[in-house]
Parts: sequence; structure tokens; C-alpha cells
Amino acid sequence: TYSDIHHACMRVLAERLHDWGILPVSVEESLSPEGQQHRRWHACGCAHHLGLDVHDCAQARYESYQGAEIRPGMIFTIEPGLYFKENDLLVPPEFRGIGVRIEDDVLMTEHGPEWISVDIPKTVEDVEAWMAAMAE
Repeated sequence: TYSDIHHACMRVLAERLHDWGILPVSVEESLSPEGQQHRRWHACGCAHHLGLDVHDCAQARYESYQGAEIRPGMIFTIEPGLYFKENDLLVPPEFRGIGVRIEDDVLMTEHGPEWISVDIPKTVEDVEAWMAAMAE
């Protein structure tokens, strides 16, 4: 389901924040409904359907959006991000004022997900190389 995508992204974000020593609680406590401390640095959703009338479906019924089974033909953008404010003393100084979001588009096929944005550069090195090539 869409919710499975969301929960998987939230786990990865919480785990990385914990690994970096930023998350002030355990991963499990942060992921609990009462916790959600990782959301301090992730202010939005982490994915949404792509296509007509599907972006930011805040009014969609749970069973037809978040709780719906993912079927062949559905396309999602998966876009987890972390945003560190300039004055946030919980993050290392070198992270303050930085926001990072990596966006990938995925088509669900009968044989599983197809990563349709696979060739878009995502690492710092790849993005810098692409930018340099575009400047030539």
C-alpha cells in the first residue's frame, strides 16, 4: 500500500538520523505514534501518486489512497527529504540550513516496481559532473 511506502521511508530517515546522533530517542520510539521526533526534520509526506488528479490528495478516502493496494499501472514519486533549519542546535553545525530531497519515480508493473528515474544523477559527484557537463 501507499502507507507501506511511507512507513519504509520514515524508518530509513529515522535510522539515518539515529546513526548520525541527531535523533534524541531510539528509532522505535521515534516511529511510534506518540513519538514522531524524526518528523522535526521531515515536514511533508514522502511520496505521492503521479498522474491526473492525484497529487496531494489530502481529501482522498484512506481506503482509496493511503490504504489502497498498489496495482500495476500506478506510478509514484518517492521523495523523502530532510530539512535542517539554520538555528537547529540538535544538528551538527555543518548540516544547519541544508535541505536534501531525492526524488525517484517508480512504475508498478505486473512483475514488480520499475525504477523509471534510474538514470537521473543523485549522488553529489554525479550531480556535480552533470552540472559541469551542462555548462560546457
